Amino acid sequence: MTHIPSLTQEQLELLRLAKKNSVEELQLFYEFPVVDNSGPSTVHPLFIQKLIDIHLIQVREVKTSVLVSEFQQSSWTEYCKNLAYPTQVDWDRWRQEFIAQLGEGVEQLMNPGKGLGQFAKVWIREIRIRAVQPSNL
Repeated sequence: MTHIPSLTQEQLELLRLAKKNSVEELQLFYEFPVVDNSGPSTVHPLFIQKLIDIHLIQVREVKTSVLVSEFQQSSWTEYCKNLAYPTQVDWDRWRQEFIAQLGEGVEQLMNPGKGLGQFAKVWIREIRIRAVQPSNL
């Protein structure tokens, strides 16, 4: 039996959202690095995979595409909202702050490029999640 306290805050929030939307599937997108020219990984991020492994959620993959990072573009747009004409210096500052906020463990391949507007190329996976009702309750 799964003990809910053993789940991380991130996992509990995902499970809460999946249960809240139990009538229909919850749509999620996540990014992961493009490694060499091989295809996308078949493994989900660890926090999602653990919920699958302990049978709390079901995941259905909808689509996987190679695109520039939407997460980085969104962060850059937010950073620039009060700048009339963003420059390379602004990009360099944002890039360093962006990389620092992600912390260790983040794939180097997902860091934005050094040139203005060079967002990382990533796999973007769309999945649908549904909470699973344990049969022993």
